[in-house]
Amino acid sequence: MYGDATGKRRNTASKYTDWQIVREFFQSHTDLFHAGIRVLNGNPLVKDRTNCMNAMLRNHAGDHRLLIDPKCKQLIRDLERVRWKADANGNALGDQDDSDPLRTHASDALGYYVAREFSMKAKPGERGGPPLL
Repeated sequence: MYGDATGKRRNTASKYTDWQIVREFFQSHTDLFHAGIRVLNGNPLVKDRTNCMNAMLRNHAGDHRLLIDPKCKQLIRDLERVRWKADANGNALGDQDDSDPLRTHASDALGYYVAREFSMKAKPGERGGPPLL
């Protein structure tokens, strides 16, 4: 499972974090589920997550590495409708427009997976560029 790192924070209304509750549920149902939780300590920046998603959907070379099943209607709606906030002149600002309470949840969920597994940031010790041979 992949998700929002803010679920690791404790809420004053509960002594457990959201992810502790999820983990406990799956640990008590190992006969039914085999689940792993892969949540980062902090969320990737929205722009980084968006860039990862865009690169998977269609990169600069025109390659598609992520296909969306047509039955995922809410996800498709998110991908079609979620936009950046804009100023009075229509210029995009650095924040996602989350004014519609029905939007962003499905695309955020997929974005956490994509950013975790297909990050555009180089892993420590890796270098970009052409092969040396």
